[in-house]
Amino acid sequence: MEDRIIETQARINMYGLLSRLLIEEIDAITLEKIKNTEDLLDLFPNTKEWDKFKEKDVRSLIEEDLNVDFTTIFLLNVYPYESVFMQEEGHINPTITNPTLIFYREHGYSIDLNKTRALSPDHIAVEMEFMMNLAQEELNAYAKEDYEEARKLLEIQKKFMEEHLANWGPIYLMAARDMAETPFYYDVAETALEFILSDYDYICEALEKEEVS
Repeated sequence: MEDRIIETQARINMYGLLSRLLIEEIDAITLEKIKNTEDLLDLFPNTKEWDKFKEKDVRSLIEEDLNVDFTTIFLLNVYPYESVFMQEEGHINPTITNPTLIFYREHGYSIDLNKTRALSPDHIAVEMEFMMNLAQEELNAYAKEDYEEARKLLEIQKKFMEEHLANWGPIYLMAARDMAETPFYYDVAETALEFILSDYDYICEALEKEEVS
């Protein structure tokens, strides 16, 4: 069980980091943390070798390179919304009919879009935050030794992955990765892509066991 707890906490941390990097431009504090934390920096292998990342001060790198790339990818070209990728119309759907919003509500999750940069609840960063919250609830269940509840939460995560995040996220992230002009946002997209796929496999393997233990 200790391993399961450690793995779940690591998943929470990863979803939190990726959600933050995909919802808005990076800030100096977060970039400094990545730059000076070896375990985090290992998630960004191309960035690690990027000359500008090594030579420029953090603020200049953000203002002159990273913010420009973020805008080009996520705000102008590859819109990070499930409705854009999965509906024939290709439009952002911020309405109460959005299937992602319906899923959130069915599982007790609410999102105040006025407090985020997202225009719709099916933004990839919001979907990752939802997964983070489910994993946190799973962790809380382990703390209470409520393994039936933990399994139920894993089943919800699997369902959400299959119907939403893992259904369109990899396609989106490949497009974003190919659009990236900086090693940093290439790495962000690639890391997020690999994590979604590996986390889905992790969830499936956990549920294949007779009980969560």
